[in-house]
Amino acid sequence: MIARRTVLGLAAAGLAAPALARETSPSPLAPAPKDWIDPKTGHRIVRLSEEGGSKNLYFHQHGYTPRGDKLAITTPSGIALVDLGTFKLTPLPNTKGADLLFFPRASRRLYYSVTAPGEGQPADRPKTIHALDIDSGEAKVVAKLAQGGITSINADETLLLGVVTYGGKPLQPKTADDLKRFGQAEYAALGPDGKPLSFAKAKGVRMTERFETPTPMEIFTVDLKTGERKVVHASEKWLGHAQFSPTDPTLVMFCHEGPWHRVDRIWTIRADGTALAKIHTRTMNFEIAGHEFFSADGKWIWYDLQTPRGQVFWIAGHELATGRKLYRRVEQNEWSVHYNVAPDGKLFAGDGGDADMVAHAPDGKWIYAFRPETIRDAATQFYTDDLITVDKMASERLVDMSAHDYRLEPNLTFTPDQKWIVFTSNMHGANHVYAVEVAKAGA
Repeated sequence: MIARRTVLGLAAAGLAAPALARETSPSPLAPAPKDWIDPKTGHRIVRLSEEGGSKNLYFHQHGYTPRGDKLAITTPSGIALVDLGTFKLTPLPNTKGADLLFFPRASRRLYYSVTAPGEGQPADRPKTIHALDIDSGEAKVVAKLAQGGITSINADETLLLGVVTYGGKPLQPKTADDLKRFGQAEYAALGPDGKPLSFAKAKGVRMTERFETPTPMEIFTVDLKTGERKVVHASEKWLGHAQFSPTDPTLVMFCHEGPWHRVDRIWTIRADGTALAKIHTRTMNFEIAGHEFFSADGKWIWYDLQTPRGQVFWIAGHELATGRKLYRRVEQNEWSVHYNVAPDGKLFAGDGGDADMVAHAPDGKWIYAFRPETIRDAATQFYTDDLITVDKMASERLVDMSAHDYRLEPNLTFTPDQKWIVFTSNMHGANHVYAVEVAKAGA
């Protein structure tokens, strides 16, 4: 959808940036180029945001209109729409401080949440959920929550999906310095010697503390017609990543959060609370699987798999209709905080990672495109679907992320025409939303 233009000028699981990166915080006033060719990759990059401190949605949340002409992002001034044909940015009035949620797959109603002012963490305060018709400008309140938050909407736009924690504590309470970074995470903890740990190790400490503290949680739905709230799944275990299938209105995927090597993380359940099913079972010590997401057609669940952690890396797939497993190998430098898949299900992408993260990659700070390939000498004529099919990913580097501080997750997504990959980065200082063209410039 994004048209070509004249180039005006020439950037574990869940663990992030090296301690050295903490010595200098990105400046929100640092200039960022608008349109350039990455000199190391030959791919064109365009800055979509205008204000430093802007960000894209989380990697599995859907921020595009059904026609693929608009993308919703968050800026310090509020929610804005990016025209993917002209790159023009249009702020949405009266949305400053609102939490951008998603576009449904089949409508142009943009959903966002507004948290009531008051003391305590935002997750514990009441919220109103709004739906804005971006063509007419008409907005209305569609739901109200006493606490918790909305994470997804189902395929026929009849149910919202949410998660609530009762009496829980944040992994790391937000400080004034954290808020200045506008979405860039921060964790702090002391080691056994009383000295501060690196960001990655501190996050591991905080996740373990939360995992080992039983806390009541619920995954719930809200009926958009009646307002009825129903509990889908309740547990004292740590629940997260709740998301509806993009095509099946009653299928929910969620995860058991915690240190990944201690949980079978990926699960599905029906919106009425039936048919609880585990998607991946660990079979070796220190194996991890997570950061799960649906394919655009809803037929596959894809996830980061490591067998074991930090040693052997895969983009793994589970076919929902058959249970068939497909593992695609990526190399150490290609491991990514998050992966994603294009609408056609054939092109994948990853956002890389730094040397302090789970892969300890010496040269992993890149945005990658991945294309599946059959492994050399594979005797595919003898393959059977009851065994795991193994192949590999051929990688292409799209963006040099060497200046990026990975405490900020890039959260990459494909545009609906899959010609561009959108991501957030602080590679020029302030957090901005960028798009990189999948085809090499001039190709």
